[in-house]
Amino acid sequence: MSSKSKLYIVAIPIGNADDITLRALKVLREVDFVICEEYKPGSRFLKSCDIKKPLELLNEHNEKEQSKIILDRLLINTETAALICDAGTPLFADPGNNLVWQCHQNGIKVIPVPGASSIMTALMGSGLRLDQFLYYGFLPANKDERISAIKKLPNKYDLIFLEAPYRLKQFLRDMKKVLGEKRQAVIAYKLTQPQEKYFWGTLKELSIMTEELPKGEFVFILKTNLF
Repeated sequence: MSSKSKLYIVAIPIGNADDITLRALKVLREVDFVICEEYKPGSRFLKSCDIKKPLELLNEHNEKEQSKIILDRLLINTETAALICDAGTPLFADPGNNLVWQCHQNGIKVIPVPGASSIMTALMGSGLRLDQFLYYGFLPANKDERISAIKKLPNKYDLIFLEAPYRLKQFLRDMKKVLGEKRQAVIAYKLTQPQEKYFWGTLKELSIMTEELPKGEFVFILKTNLF
């Protein structure tokens, strides 16, 4: 194996295009190819940076076979690659963890290139104490499974959730049903974009405040009810 073989994990903007780092741009210009979830978002992002690179798709539908193909390119062809996601920091509820693990096991250097993160951005602007919190990720999409998962949530820490932009109403509905209308939470909406806004309140208040809110990316922080 050539020492040239490397996998860069590159964070990209979550909304504001100016949040791309100089290091990220340098890496993306120098690697042999870029790994992304879907062709359209990946190619659109590279075009916005005036970068032309071959793309390899790695997503939940092809992760197993594509991880092997990409690993062979890195090992046999001694190429370098950059892994990006649709927005923000890769590998948080995104595919690619298996590829990173396989690179470690095969002596390919893995190099994180940090940058924008919806999770950290939401926490920074929330006003919450940041000494202890838990990242939960996505609840199940199925309603019954989601309600069952909410019933099992730990109560000792503030919990951070990600969710699809179109599922906010259902998400709040099920949270209220299980945890009660008075439970406190924060919604960080369209982070880094002109429409960026933080909603603070009880689950009931948040449901009212966001009733007419246009669909958009959000991070949900559920406050512990231990006081």
